[in-house]
Amino acid sequence: MAKKTGTRLTVLLSMVAASALASGATGAKRTQQRPPAPAKHPAKPLLGPAALALERLEIKFEKFTLPNGLTVIVYPDHSQKKVYVSTTYRVGSKDEPEGKSGFAHLFEHLMFQETSNRKGEFFTPLRDNGVFNMNGNTTTDRTRYFESVPTNELDLALWMESDRMQYLLGAVDQAALDSQRAVVKNEKRQNESAASAAQSAAYLAAMYPKGHPYAHGVIGSMTDLDNAKLADVREWFDSYYGAANAILLLAGDIDVATAREKVGHYFKDVRPGQRIQEIAEWIPTMTPGRRLRFYDKTANRRITRSWPVPHGHGREGVLLSTFAATLFGTPDSPLNRALVENDGPALSAFAMYSDSQVNGIFSVSVELKPGADLALVERKLDTVMADALRAGPDAGALKDYLANKDEILLSAFVDADVLGGMLEAGELEAGDPLLFKTARRWENDATTADIAATARNWLQRPYLTTETFPEARSQPPTAGSVDRKTMPAVPPTVATLEFPPIEQATLANGAKVVVVRRPKLPMVDVSIQFATGKYIDRPYAPDLASFTFGSIFDASARHPADRIAGRMRELSISPSASAGDRRSSIQFSTISPRLDEAMDFVSEVVREPAFPQKKIDEYMMQVGPSYDTYEDNPAGAQDTLFSLALWGTDHPNGKIDTRETVRAINRDKMVDFYNKEVGPANMTVYFVGDITLDHARTLVERNFAQWHLKARPAGTIDAPPARPTGVKVVLIDVPGAQQSNIMAGRLIEPWSMRRAMTEILSNGPIGGAFTSRINLNLREDKGWTYCMSTGLGNSIRSQRTFYVKGSVQTDATTPAIKEITKEIEAYITTRPMTDSELTIERDNLMNSFAPFLSSNGAYMTAITDADARGMPLDFVRTTPDVVRSITLQEARDLAKQDFRSDDFVWTIAGDLQRIEADIRALNLGPVEVQDVYGHRIR
Repeated sequence: MAKKTGTRLTVLLSMVAASALASGATGAKRTQQRPPAPAKHPAKPLLGPAALALERLEIKFEKFTLPNGLTVIVYPDHSQKKVYVSTTYRVGSKDEPEGKSGFAHLFEHLMFQETSNRKGEFFTPLRDNGVFNMNGNTTTDRTRYFESVPTNELDLALWMESDRMQYLLGAVDQAALDSQRAVVKNEKRQNESAASAAQSAAYLAAMYPKGHPYAHGVIGSMTDLDNAKLADVREWFDSYYGAANAILLLAGDIDVATAREKVGHYFKDVRPGQRIQEIAEWIPTMTPGRRLRFYDKTANRRITRSWPVPHGHGREGVLLSTFAATLFGTPDSPLNRALVENDGPALSAFAMYSDSQVNGIFSVSVELKPGADLALVERKLDTVMADALRAGPDAGALKDYLANKDEILLSAFVDADVLGGMLEAGELEAGDPLLFKTARRWENDATTADIAATARNWLQRPYLTTETFPEARSQPPTAGSVDRKTMPAVPPTVATLEFPPIEQATLANGAKVVVVRRPKLPMVDVSIQFATGKYIDRPYAPDLASFTFGSIFDASARHPADRIAGRMRELSISPSASAGDRRSSIQFSTISPRLDEAMDFVSEVVREPAFPQKKIDEYMMQVGPSYDTYEDNPAGAQDTLFSLALWGTDHPNGKIDTRETVRAINRDKMVDFYNKEVGPANMTVYFVGDITLDHARTLVERNFAQWHLKARPAGTIDAPPARPTGVKVVLIDVPGAQQSNIMAGRLIEPWSMRRAMTEILSNGPIGGAFTSRINLNLREDKGWTYCMSTGLGNSIRSQRTFYVKGSVQTDATTPAIKEITKEIEAYITTRPMTDSELTIERDNLMNSFAPFLSSNGAYMTAITDADARGMPLDFVRTTPDVVRSITLQEARDLAKQDFRSDDFVWTIAGDLQRIEADIRALNLGPVEVQDVYGHRIR
C-alpha cells in the first residue's frame, strides 16, 4: 500500500498546478522578458473564460451524517457505470505516540486482512468480481482506502468497507501482525536506503521541535515496528476506526436516495467511536542559521531553503502556494531568469508549497551547474527572493498561471473520481467539501500586493538550508592489500608545546595588559578579568558577585536595555560576563579590523553599567518559579547536597541558596559591590590573536585610564578548611525512579602541578577512561549502567575532590555500591595500576596536549588559568616533561593517598521505598534522608 507525506487538497490539485506551469512553459515565448513589477500594483484583471465557467459550474453533491457519526459525501455522475468508493479515517502518523512510529501505516496493511466474517485478503472477492483501482495509503494526517467498482458491485464494496470498520479485530492475530510487519519492513527497505532514512530523520529533527506531530516519518522506525503488539492493534482500532472518525465518499453512478439507503443499511451495525482530539495548527519557529549537509547519489549539487508556514486550508497557505507557482517554470519567471537563463550558475530552480493539516512547508530549490560557486548562487537567490517579496508576482505571469490552472481544473471535472476526491479532501481539511472553490476565490481575488504581503510575512523569517552533494566516486576494496594480522607499531609519543611570546605591561592606574600575539588570522580574543569573586576579604551577600557580573550587559549609560542587543549584533560580538571564586571576567572575540570599535563598546558597558531595575525585577519574578522547580526535582539537588555533606553547612562551598538569600540581593548592593570591587587596581586585560602590545596598551589606556581610580578592591583569600557534617550517606527520595543516581567522594590535597598530573594519570584506569575498571565492571560485565566514572575537582587555593558519579538501574543500587568500593579498594591494594595502564594513560595525555593549543580561545584559557594559579603564564609548556617523569611507583603511592573509599561521603538519589533498607544495611556510616535544602527528614 502506498504512503505519502502530503495529503489533502494541495496534493489533489498538484497535477493541476504542474500542468498549468507546463502549459505556460511550452507556450509561445514572449517577444521580450518582463521587467520586475513596478511598486504600484495594477488592478486585478477580469476573469478568463475557464474561470467564468468554473464560477457558473454547479457541483451537485450531498453530505449527510449517519446516526453513528459517519460522514457521507455523495457526488452523482452517471457518465460512466462505475462508483468511486473512498473511506478516509482522520488518523495518520501525526497521531502516533512516542515509540509507536509507523503504526498508522502498519495498521493500514492490517485493514486488508481477514475479519470475523470474511476469510482471505480484502482484495480477493473484489478482484474476482471485476473491481479495479483498489488500494490504501497513509499520510501524516489521514488513512484512506479506496476502490473503483462497477455500479452493480457497489453493495459488495459497501459490505466489505463496513465489515472491516466493525469486525476486523475478530480475525487479526499474531500471525497476521507478524506477516504485515514483515511486509511493511520490506517496503521500508525497498523505498528507503540507509542514507535516505538518515537524511529524512535529520531533516525532520531540524524542521520540527520534539513533540510536534510531524517530527517523525510516516513509515516509522524498524525498532518501533518490531515493538508493535496485538494490544496496540486493538487500542488503535478502538481509538481511531469508529464511524464518527471516518468520511465515506461515493462518487459516480449513484443517486443520493440510493446512497442513503445502501449506506444506512450496511453501516448500521458499525460502532460510533469518537472524533479524535488533534492539534489544529502548529507552525514551528525556526532559529537562524540552521543548515544540513547531505551526500547522495545525485549528479549535481543542490541547495534547498525550507520555511515552516501555515497549512493550505487557510487563505495564507493558498496565497503562498500561488506565490511559489509564479516564481519558476518559464524562462522569464524570477528564479529561472536570475539563476538559469543567460548562462546562469544553475541547471534548474523551482519553488514549492507542500501542504499538511497542521502546517505547510514553502521551499525553494536550486540545482547547481558543475563547478558553480555556491556563495554566488546564494547571493543571487537572496536577491531574487528579496525582489519577489517586495514586488510580488508579475501581474501577467499571475494571470497566465491562474488561467492555465483553471483550464486544467475544469478539464479534471470530467472524472468523478478526481472531483469526488476534492470534495472529500475539503471535508477532511476544513469540514467544507467545496473548500477548493473557496481556495480558487482567494487566489482570484488576491492582488499581487496581497500575495507579496503574505509571502513577506512568512518568508522573511528564518529558514532551514539543506545542501546535497554528489557522493564521491569510490573504488572497490583490494583484498589482501593490508596486513590485518599484525597491528602497526606505534612510535613513542613525543609531545612538545610551542607557546608564542607573551608580552606584558602595567599601566599608570595599576591595570595590567597581557598579549599573546598570533597573527595567522585577523581574529582577537579579549578577556577583561578582575581579581574578585566569592573568596575576597570583605563580606557580601552570597552570589552578589555572580549577580552583578551577570547583569553587566543588561544595559549601560549609552546603550539602554532595548538597544544594547542591537548594538552587539551590529558589531557581530557576543560578550559574556561571569564571576568565579577569585576571578570575574568579561570576554568577547572579534575580527581585528573591528577590534577598536568592539573594545570601545565593551569598555563603555564595563565602565558605566546601568543595572536597570526593570531587569532586576524581571529576574526576581522568576526566583519563586525557579525554586519551585528545584524543590519539585529532588534528584537535581544531589550535587548540592554532596557539597553540603563534604564541606559543611557554614562553609562557602556547602551553603545552599534559598529564595530568601537570592531576594536579599538588590540594585544598591550590586552598585556597591561594583564600585568597591571592580577597578583598574585588580584588572588584567588579556589579548590573544592578531594584535601587538602597543595596540593593546593604547586600547586599555584610552578606555580605562581615568576610570575608578579611587576603588580599592579587597584582596582574594584562600578557602577555609572543610568542616564536614559527619553524615556519610545522604539519601534523596525520588519516588518511582527507574534508576539511582550515585555521587560519592572525598577531599584531597590542594592543586600543585606535579601532583595534579600524577592524579590524572592514576585516575584513568580506575574510572577516568571509558575502558576503566569501574565502568567495564558495571556497564560491560554487569549491564547495570550507561556510564560510571571517577573524576577530580579542579579548585584553586583549596582542597579538591576525588569523586565517583553515575546512574544504575534501581535494583542494582546496593550491588553497584559494593562493586565500586571493591574496585577502588583493589586499585590501592591488591590490583594496583599496571605499567601498561600507566603507558596508555601517559600516551593519551601527551597526545592531548598539542591539539589543546589550537585556537585563540585555548591560549586564552591557558594563560588565564596559569595566572589564577600563580604560575608562569606559559607553564603549560612544561607539562609534557613533568608527565614523562612520573613513575609507576609515584602514581601508585598517590592513588593510595587520594583514591580511598573508606571515608567517602555518599549521596544516592532514587526510589527510597525500594533501596533505602539495603543501603542502610551496608553500614557505610551515619545515614540521613534529606530534602533539597539539606534538612534532615529521617
